[in-house]
Amino acid sequence: MIVATVPRSILVFVLGIWCCGSVFMWLIATQNFAVAGALQDSPAEGFAAVTSGLDTDSIRLATRHQAGEVNRLFFYGWGLVQIPIALLAFGLAWSVRSSRILLVIMGLMLLIVLSLQLYVVPETIRLGRVLDFVPRDPAPPEEAPFWRLHNTYTGLDMLKFALGLCGVSLLVRESRGSSHH
Repeated sequence: MIVATVPRSILVFVLGIWCCGSVFMWLIATQNFAVAGALQDSPAEGFAAVTSGLDTDSIRLATRHQAGEVNRLFFYGWGLVQIPIALLAFGLAWSVRSSRILLVIMGLMLLIVLSLQLYVVPETIRLGRVLDFVPRDPAPPEEAPFWRLHNTYTGLDMLKFALGLCGVSLLVRESRGSSHH
């Protein structure tokens, strides 16, 4: 009984870490642009002195570009980290001989991570860099596909998060059920 519980406990831990990492990335993405805005609205003395020769639009473009580059770096890196996490979670789900639904959930999470990392993230990064310094009025042709990919990432990442929570719930329910036997 203990041997069967250990992989389940590890899988719950892995899913918990994975979900927490996703929430952390959501916070980072929004905070990077908030910091860029704050630098422009109330710059520190040193920053104000260094940028005193620049107009407001140039400062805004530079700080938003910096925030975008940090986000691109973090989201690409997070995707690379998630691939082994997803493989580990799928392997653990396979090893616990749990219900098929758990295996399907882990498989879907793995597919989401792979599709995001292999297509959505690189293409969003490419388009984001194209858009960083171009005028937005009229909207450049890259803007609509960028936002479609951004929304696709957000939706799939939230779905992955929800699936992770469902997986944890299912594992906890199964553990409680098996402990009563």
